[in-house]
Amino acid sequence: MLTLKLMGTSLEHIQSQHIKNKSVMRHNKTLATLKETGKEVEFQIDPYLDLDEFQFLRDIIMEFSYGNGDAIDERGCQLGYLENGEKAYLIKNWEEWKLFLMKAKLRTLEGQNVQALNLEGEELGSGLLAEYEIAESPFRITSCTLITLFGERKFEGENIRVVPTNQFS
Repeated sequence: MLTLKLMGTSLEHIQSQHIKNKSVMRHNKTLATLKETGKEVEFQIDPYLDLDEFQFLRDIIMEFSYGNGDAIDERGCQLGYLENGEKAYLIKNWEEWKLFLMKAKLRTLEGQNVQALNLEGEELGSGLLAEYEIAESPFRITSCTLITLFGERKFEGENIRVVPTNQFS
């Protein structure tokens, strides 16, 4: 279990439509449970969340801390390491860690069968991932080139999702 403490607050000050019975919920899944200890609230976080769930939880915690990073103790919430070996946490180095993971994911998908999806989840095309372009802050894919049955096709957009089809070429 990962733990993150929000200092100088109590459970009664933490109100959200996503908190039910001292748990942070998303799509009927418990992301974290809340425990009050004195003048702090401890988030006990499921370590097996996907990146979107961690982002959702991070956004909620940032809203509760009112942007005061000093009010957060995340020593028990290390998620991994950056490329340079620096520790990454849910709050500190989050964007850098997310960027590192997303770039690594894309590298592993090169030459693999993928689907390119728009923001609504509609398929733009599918084929072997040949090239892609990204933007940072926030990370997003702005174009990708797929090798399809009909040749090379380039898809462009503000935020394209590239997902594996789990089919081998």
